[in-house]
Amino acid sequence: MSRSLSPSRHWARVLDLGPEWVGLPVDFSATGWADPAAYAQDIAAALITRDRELGATDLPGDLGTRVADQILDTYTRLIGIVPAHFHLLLWPDLSRPPIPVFLGLWEPEQDRASAEAYYTGAGEYDEVSREMPVRERFVTDALGDGVRVLSLAPLASDDPEDADAVLAVAAYHWRTTALPTDVQLLALTHELGRLYSALPALDAFARGIVLTDTPTSE
Repeated sequence: MSRSLSPSRHWARVLDLGPEWVGLPVDFSATGWADPAAYAQDIAAALITRDRELGATDLPGDLGTRVADQILDTYTRLIGIVPAHFHLLLWPDLSRPPIPVFLGLWEPEQDRASAEAYYTGAGEYDEVSREMPVRERFVTDALGDGVRVLSLAPLASDDPEDADAVLAVAAYHWRTTALPTDVQLLALTHELGRLYSALPALDAFARGIVLTDTPTSE
């Protein structure tokens, strides 16, 4: 069932983000960076400094370039393609690719069950297109009763050696009532094991989402 994906009249903040999280601004006009490339260079340097302060001593010399390239790759492949209002990377280990995370705040449409199916992808599960949907209730103090759905989605590929490529997805959904909003949180990775390893950090992020009554236009 289609949706208009109208932005919510409300906004959100996330409490207690740790150093493993990297924000990805979409509009650079109000920042100190000219564009994503300049931002990627500075953030790569900051992440390497973070790891050194945490005791890392064997960081390769080309790590800054690789990290900056991965940030730019996210901008190229996902920003503007995955609808969202907050774009982030979960990146605790620079030796592995980051996990892109997207938070969307949408005007409520239709009934709650159909919204949940849409925003978690649960309505698309079938034997051909999806495997292993795992749906669990997920309650937070700020957002109330919601769900978390874990799934595998096959990726279309022209490469015969990559024919079995899949995308592991963690999708959360809440419909809030005090500040009416469909809240959607998505995390995407090509490795199911990494998704499971990231769940504690993703769950903590989800519990830190707090809606505000500030309109998105401000």
